Amino acid sequence: MRVIVLGAGAGGGFPQWNSAGPGCARSRTGDLSAMPRSQAAIAVSADGERWMVVNASPDLRAQIAATPALWPRPRPLRNSPIAAVLLTGAEIDAIAGLLHLRERQVFALHAVPATLDVLADNPVFRALNPEFVSRHAMPLDTPFQPVDGAGRPLGLTVTAYAVPGKVPLFAETDAAPGIAL
Repeated sequence: MRVIVLGAGAGGGFPQWNSAGPGCARSRTGDLSAMPRSQAAIAVSADGERWMVVNASPDLRAQIAATPALWPRPRPLRNSPIAAVLLTGAEIDAIAGLLHLRERQVFALHAVPATLDVLADNPVFRALNPEFVSRHAMPLDTPFQPVDGAGRPLGLTVTAYAVPGKVPLFAETDAAPGIAL
C-alpha cells in the first residue's frame, strides 16, 4: 500500500489567512520551521495506479498539481488515476474540493449516509453528475472494500467509526445538535 500526504494543515491551511500568531507570522517570512501546508488530505493506493483520495479539501487542485502520482496518464487525453474519494465528514474543509472533480471523470464517492445527504441537499454538488460519480454509503464499524467508479474493488479495506464531534456549522439545526456527520 502507498500513502501520500497531500496536506497536513488545519482547515484553511497554514498559515491561516486571518492569523497573526507567531507560527503563522514565521511561515509568512519563509522560516523553515514553519513551512506552509495545505489542508489535511491523503491519497491511498494498493497498486500505485488507482488512487483513493481521503477528503477533498478546497486545496485539492493544488494538491493534485503537486503530486505526480495523481496526474493524468499520457493516454487517453482525458483521464485520472483518482478512482475514488472517501469523505470523513461533511465539513467544508473535507467536501469543497469535490467541485474540482466535476469535469465528467468517472470515480466513486464513499461517505457515511449523513454526509451523502448533505451533498444531496446542496444543489452545488449536483455538478458531480451521478452518471460519472457513483455514491456509496459507507458503513460504520464494519470493514468494507471501497470501489472505483466502475465498481471494481480498489484492493483496500476501510473500517470507519464515529468520533465525538458536532455537525458542521453550515448544517447545524435545532433538530440535530451535537451529532457529527
